This record gives sequence, structure tokens and C-alpha cells, in this order.
Amino acid sequence: MRKYIKLFLVIISISFFSCEKLIEPKFDNSLTQSQLLENMAYTEGLLMKAYYTLPDDYYFESDVATDDAVTNDINSSYRSMATGNWRSTNNPISKWASSYENIFYINHFLDVYGDVVWSTDSTISEAFNSLRNVLHKKRLKGEAYGLRAYYKWLLLQNHGGMSGGRLLGFPIIDKYLIPGDDWAIPRSTYAQCVKNIFNDLDTAIKYLPAKWEDLPTGGSNPEINSHINATSGARFTNRMNGNAALALKSRVALIAASPAFSATSGVTWANAATIAGPLLKNLLPLYANGGVFYLEKSNNEIIWNSYEIQKLTWEQNNFPPSLYGYGRTNPTQSLVDAFGMANSYPITDLANSLYNEAVPYTGRDPRLDKYIIYNTSKFKSTTISTYIGAAQDGINVLLTSTRTGYYLKKLMNESVVLKPGSTAAKGHTYTLARVTEVLLNYAEAANEAWGPDEDPNAYGFTPRTLIGLIRARGGITSDPYLTSLSGKDRMRDLIRNERRIELCFEGFRFWDIRRWNDVAEMKAPAKAAYITNTSGAFSYVYSDIEARQYDDYMIYGPVPYSETLKYSLDQNEGW
Repeated sequence: MRKYIKLFLVIISISFFSCEKLIEPKFDNSLTQSQLLENMAYTEGLLMKAYYTLPDDYYFESDVATDDAVTNDINSSYRSMATGNWRSTNNPISKWASSYENIFYINHFLDVYGDVVWSTDSTISEAFNSLRNVLHKKRLKGEAYGLRAYYKWLLLQNHGGMSGGRLLGFPIIDKYLIPGDDWAIPRSTYAQCVKNIFNDLDTAIKYLPAKWEDLPTGGSNPEINSHINATSGARFTNRMNGNAALALKSRVALIAASPAFSATSGVTWANAATIAGPLLKNLLPLYANGGVFYLEKSNNEIIWNSYEIQKLTWEQNNFPPSLYGYGRTNPTQSLVDAFGMANSYPITDLANSLYNEAVPYTGRDPRLDKYIIYNTSKFKSTTISTYIGAAQDGINVLLTSTRTGYYLKKLMNESVVLKPGSTAAKGHTYTLARVTEVLLNYAEAANEAWGPDEDPNAYGFTPRTLIGLIRARGGITSDPYLTSLSGKDRMRDLIRNERRIELCFEGFRFWDIRRWNDVAEMKAPAKAAYITNTSGAFSYVYSDIEARQYDDYMIYGPVPYSETLKYSLDQNEGW
């Protein structure tokens, strides 16, 4: 699909935007309206531009700006941001310019796609070309609305916030603007933006199939099914589908119902639960290998994936230096402590957990070994040593060594080879939506709305049973701790911890802390494990290594400073 997209981009040759501009397009070298209508490839190229700029690579950057990780890259803009240099003029997480650029392309597409003839196949009848034309338009409309909602979501997440005592979102632009139109559009309220995103997603859900799959070509309508397959079948895998739109809707609803936004968002915890619940019911049971979804491009855990590409950059950036990696993403001791014991209890429950500080990695939740490389871990059939003074992989030994005593294992493919002269890349896909997130979205919202054991909509599951499923898949086969929890508050703590573990390094932690309005966690310092090796016996000292210099107002991200000057947009408080 990447080659397909690139072809369209070469064909349309559109260059509209400069850095941090809202939507001030240059019309030099762009195609005329008549040219767009003459060739469906030109028109679809507008939509494919929005696909092309979807994330397709894990950089783990937002994680190193949280209490979950640090980086050894001294030039990291996220490291700089987390340590006191986050500004409205210096914002590495800004999605303003890129999101509006894609919204502009999508609006242009929606302005013209209905006038394009999408099927001109000379091998089929005029009637079937007409049918295919209708089916193409239906699918493309659904994709366009779904993609537009995705980019609006990025604007809402990254730039929504309090301004002058009001909770604001972003300027809503749902039409194709041209020179002469009024570009100075004010920010809408947060609630208006949520409703607008929901409307786009509802349209996408209406016009898109739940999954991209081929209908059987036998039976009573083989020819009709063949035309449906040609216009909305399995060949469109990796494009947004109906389930992906529903998953995104559950994500938007969850943040809108969260403490930092719920006062005026118009979305309650019950609303969020009833959005996620029906989708989750159709996606269960959990796939046994869902925890390592990144190793199987057809993993049943996956709702929406990017295209597959052969690469080794994830591993090159994060393998330990003894395996020729740069060791960039270093999980913190705080994240390691979030993993409980295999007997289900948190390590802080000393009476029941059997946690032994002298052997801190023994008897732990099996997910710790799957997601994080710790001292004495086996990785690529090699023992990784992170203690003080250990060659190459020891803490702070090299510029590419860990700063915390840990290396990243999750999302790494051990089959990748980085040895100079014999490198071997493997297929990688970026996952845009997966079942575990929807499960955790529902569990959190339903627990807040109704408590841990209620199922008022008869979905067949409760927050407690769902958390049991996710923990059992992770390897906790007996769960007395989960059984012992009573009340919404204690279940909330476990749900949030499970979310931290299951979604670690997928870009959620930075925003989860903020939507929970958890200022203390936002400011929590990164911690490291300093391990001393004395004749094969290890001792451990845990220390803060990097302060998180955030102010309270940084619960919300800023609007780019340049936009507040250019369009007199209201800035979020504090920025």
C-alpha cells in the first residue's frame, strides 16, 4: 500500500503547507478542479495523502517524557520537554499543522469525490459499473469521514484545554477553504469538538464494513459479491474500517469522560462505556497471543494496522549495545514496580506477594519478562547484564547504554540482526487500534459508572471479569488479589495499573496521566536501578535520575504560539 500511496502523491504534486500554519495553502502546482474530476487516481490521491501521514513507526518518544522511561539520547526533544523546556514555541508533541494539513486534503476530497466516475471497467456491463461506482463512493465517504475524525482527535488530545475558564477544543473546519474565505476561525468548545468528532465517526461507521474481508463468491449472489469484494473487500486491509472508527470513538469518549475534561465535555462515564461495550462484545474472546501483537501482522488482537514494511530501525534504536543497538528507550524502576507478582499480588503487598528485595525479578508477573529487559534477562539467546561496570550493557557504561538499568523488549523482534555485515530486517507494522485498548476503555468507564461487578447493558462481562481476562492472558493463572478487591476505588487503581502495563510504550501514558488530572504522577521523577555485582551476588539501590519539570497547567498542551498571533486564537491557560 505504501507504493500505492506514494504513486498518488507523485501524481497530485500538492504542496500546501508550511510549519505551524493553520491552513494557508499555496495553489502553485496544484491540480485544477477539472483535472481532479477527469482522473479518479488524482482525486483519491487527496485521500491517500491523509493515509500516508498516519503514524507508521514507533519512536517511543512520548514515553520518555513520562515516569515510564527515559532516553540516553541527549538531543531528544522529548527529554528536553520533560526536563523543563516545554513551551508553546517549542512543542515536539504538536499536531496542529500536520492535522490541519490532512483535514484540508480530506475536505477537498469530500468536495469533489461525488462528481467522479469511480468505475469504468470495459469488461463489465454498464449496470455493474454503475453498481461499483455507488459502492466505491460509499466506501470512500466512510474512509474520509473516519480519517478526518482521527486528525481532529489528535487536535483535541494535544491542544484541547482550559482557556479563560472555558474548556476549549480546536477550530472546526468541515469545508474546503479557498483564498478569499475567512480563515480566522475561533476555537470551538470542547463539547462541540467531541460532538463533531462523533458525528464524523458515526458517518464512517454507517458507510464502512466492520472489517475488510471478502464475501463468498458462491451461493445465490456470486456476481454481486464479486463486485462488493472489488470495491470493499479484503484488498483494502490497512485502511480504516468500521471497527477502527468505533475503537476511535471509544478512545475519544474515554478522554472526554475523564476528570480533566468531564465537567463540560458532554460525555459521562456511562456514555463512554456504552460506546465501547458493543464493540468489545463483538471482539471477544481475547486472542491468546494478543500481548505480542507486534510479531504477527494477522494477529486477531489487531483492529487497525498500518502497512507492513521491512525495517530494523525499532531494534537499532533500542537493542542493548552488546547487540549493536543504541539502547535509546530505558524503562524506569517505577514501571518495573508496576508489574506485580505471578501469584497476582502487587509487590507492595509484602504479606501476600512473596516479593523478595534480594531477588527482585524472581516470581514476577510474566509480562515483565515479555516487555522489559532487566539484569540477567535472556534476550536473543544472550544474557544481558546491566549492573554497574558490566561491559557495554551496564548502566551508564557507554553513551548507548541504559540510564536506568533496563532496556526495552516490548515491540522488539528478536529475529532482527544488527551485526555489521550481516544485518537482517523483518516485517513491522504500526498498530493504530487493538482489542486490549477497547477492553481497558470499557473496564475503566464501566467501573466509574456502575462499579466493578455490574453489567447493566447485559454485555456478558464486568470490569472485574475483563481485568481477569487480561491478567490471565498475561500469565496470572490464579488471581486471588483481583477477587479480594472491593469497591470502585480499589478497582480503579488496578485498572489504571493494568492499562499502564498492557499499553506501555504505545503512546498512551503521557495522555492517560493528564486526562486523570494526576498532577503528582505527571511530576513523578524517573527512577533507576543501580545494581552492584559482588562475586555474582547482586545488590540494588533505587534512585531518582531525572526530574519531570511540569507545572500544573501542563495537564493540557498548548496551542502553537504562532497561531495565537496570526489568528488571535485563545491560548490555553499558563502557556
